[in-house]
Amino acid sequence: MCRLPHSRAHRLSASVLVTCVVAGCAQPLAFDGALAVTPYDVQPSGRIVVDIQVNDRGPFRFAIDTAATGSFVFSRTLDELALESIPGITATVHGAVASGIFPVVRIDRIAIGRQVWADALLVELPGDTDATSTLDGILGADFLERYSVGFAREEGLLRLYRPQTIANRNYRGWASVHLEPRIIGGTQEPLRYLDIEIAGRVVPALFDLGSGISVLNFPAARSLRLGTMRTGQEAELSGAVGSEPLIGRLGSEDVQTDQIRWRNETFLIADLEIFSTLETADRPLAILGSGLFNQRDFIIDFARNRLLIKESMMEQND
Repeated sequence: MCRLPHSRAHRLSASVLVTCVVAGCAQPLAFDGALAVTPYDVQPSGRIVVDIQVNDRGPFRFAIDTAATGSFVFSRTLDELALESIPGITATVHGAVASGIFPVVRIDRIAIGRQVWADALLVELPGDTDATSTLDGILGADFLERYSVGFAREEGLLRLYRPQTIANRNYRGWASVHLEPRIIGGTQEPLRYLDIEIAGRVVPALFDLGSGISVLNFPAARSLRLGTMRTGQEAELSGAVGSEPLIGRLGSEDVQTDQIRWRNETFLIADLEIFSTLETADRPLAILGSGLFNQRDFIIDFARNRLLIKESMMEQND
């Protein structure tokens, strides 16, 4: 999450395709109505990473982050590009484990596939944590919400669509999961939530592709009657800004939302600063990371606040 001065020129946010007229058709992600198609890979941490061009140089590796209302570039990347921040302009960034105030940089041209983001404002972060050591930056909602974004797991391809392309398709065999938009703490763009069921109990969850793993706060762990489980060893969670001790782990045989079911998933338990920022420090909340979603094809339909997730054969036969 980040917050910039309230002026059109310094606004770090925005929003995120051809029509199928045959009744009942289930369009694959290979359909060529996409505005841009680019490969992606999944890091060992679970984060989804794409190559982009910055001012016609690159490629630079940027992680996809649906829970970042702005986009970020790391200091070493700016040094390589010989770019400097805008004097007197800063942004407040609320990271998963820490917060801070950071400079803002204007970039003439960011390209992902054939799509170009011109005159882009990004926040400069040091990029000195374990979570950022293999990255050059982060693409947040101010870019992603201009499109509907599709991920094809087996192809390893990310596609950017016009919103109406996805609206006019009938995705038979895909689950539609509602995303509830919420404005938190004066942010300019909403974060999106969904309900999940763990061990028969419903827990609200933040949809956060910027996190490779999934996390429970203490109230969620207590609602599942877990108490405060210890890991048995020293460990920590690393974010874009700082690190935080890990308290415990939960191995769940069954996690479900609507028609989609995940098996043998692991949730970490931690007292992260972001839970206070999200105003849920005393209420159950989970953060659903990309490791949960990159097992299937899925599409983020930002305009209609939904996830389209391809169901497995097992789920279709249940």
